[in-house]
Amino acid sequence: MNRTTTTKISRKKVVLAASLTAATLLGAFATAQAADAGGASSASGKVGRVVAAPYVLNHYGEKYADTGHAERRPANLVLSEFTSISKVKWQQWGAKKAVGTGEVTGNWCLETCLDKPLKGTITLSDPKTVNGKKIYAAFTLKVSGQPGTYDFEDLQGKRPLATR
Repeated sequence: MNRTTTTKISRKKVVLAASLTAATLLGAFATAQAADAGGASSASGKVGRVVAAPYVLNHYGEKYADTGHAERRPANLVLSEFTSISKVKWQQWGAKKAVGTGEVTGNWCLETCLDKPLKGTITLSDPKTVNGKKIYAAFTLKVSGQPGTYDFEDLQGKRPLATR
C-alpha cells in the first residue's frame, strides 16, 4: 500500500469510529430522556426499565359518554358528571402524575362560564391498574382568578376520577 491509500483508510476508520460513538451517545441520551419522562430513574441516578405513562379514562363526546375510553394527553377531558376541562395544554405526563392547563366549565357555573370558561390547572394522579392498563384515578383542579368564588366539591382538594 502506498501512503495515499493508507491515509484514506485511516480517515474512513476515524469517520466510522466517530459516527459509531455519536450514535451510541445519542442512543444513551434518548434512553435516559425516555426513562426520566416516565419516572423510571432511581434515586441513585441509574436508569432503569422505562415505565409507560398511565392513561386517563375519558368520557368526552357522545361516542364515549357512557363507556369512556383510555387515552393520553387528551385536549378535552370530562373530570366528573359536573366538571370538564377543554383546550388542555399538557406540561407533564409522567408515571405518577400529569399536569396541564385549560378552560374549565361545569354545571356549577353555567351562568358565567359557559360563554367564558374559567382558566384552570389540572393535575391527574394516583395511577392504578385496571384491566391491565395503568389509569390515573384522581384529579386536583385549581381555578385561576377568583378562588373561593365557586363553592363546589370538584374544586376542593383531590377528587376521584373514573377508572371503569
